[in-house]
Amino acid sequence: MPIKVATAPKNALKLFQAGIEKHLDGFVDPTLGQIEGLATPHRVFHLGLDALVSEKPIGKAAKHVGWRAQLVNRRKNAVAAAELAVTRAGLRFACVNRGPHATNSVESEAAAERWSRQAKGDYELALLRIPGAYCTALWIRSRDGTNDAFVPIAPCPPSLRPNTAYNENELRAALLPEARKQLEGPQEGGR
Repeated sequence: MPIKVATAPKNALKLFQAGIEKHLDGFVDPTLGQIEGLATPHRVFHLGLDALVSEKPIGKAAKHVGWRAQLVNRRKNAVAAAELAVTRAGLRFACVNRGPHATNSVESEAAAERWSRQAKGDYELALLRIPGAYCTALWIRSRDGTNDAFVPIAPCPPSLRPNTAYNENELRAALLPEARKQLEGPQEGGR
C-alpha cells in the first residue's frame, strides 16, 4: 500500500513559506538558493529515553511536536528541511535544517516505500526523533499501531543500519542498551 501523510493544518503552508522567506532574506547560500519548492509536510514526533526504556508502545508514548517539509530543488532532490513547532498558541515556524537528516532521508523514504509494498493496510509517514539515543527515523505508522516500522536515517547509532526497516521490538532492542546507560550515567552538575 502506498504511504500517506497526515493532512497539515490549513495555515501550515503559509507558515512554511513565510518562515523560509524570512530565513533566506539576505542569506547568501548557493545550496538554499536552489530551492524550488516544498515536499508534502509530514508530522514530527519526539520520544524521550524514559519512554523508550519504560517500554510503553511508541505510538502512545511519542509526542507530536511539529511538522516538517523537505525543501527541494528543480530535480526534486532534498537540499534542506523546514519545520514548524506545535506550541500552546498554535503552529510557529521553527527552523531550516541543512544537516544530514534533512538530505539523507531520501534513501530512507525509498526504503520505507519498499517496505510498504509488502505490507497490508494503510500507513502514515512521519518522522520520529529519539534525541537521547541519537536516532532519527522515518516512522511508518499503521492505523492501529500494531505493525509500525521505523527506518533510521543516517547517521544513526551503530546498533542500527540506516535505510533498513525495523519493527518496534527490533528498534527498541537496538536502542535500549545505550538508552539505559544514558539514563543511569552521571547527571549534569552531579559528582
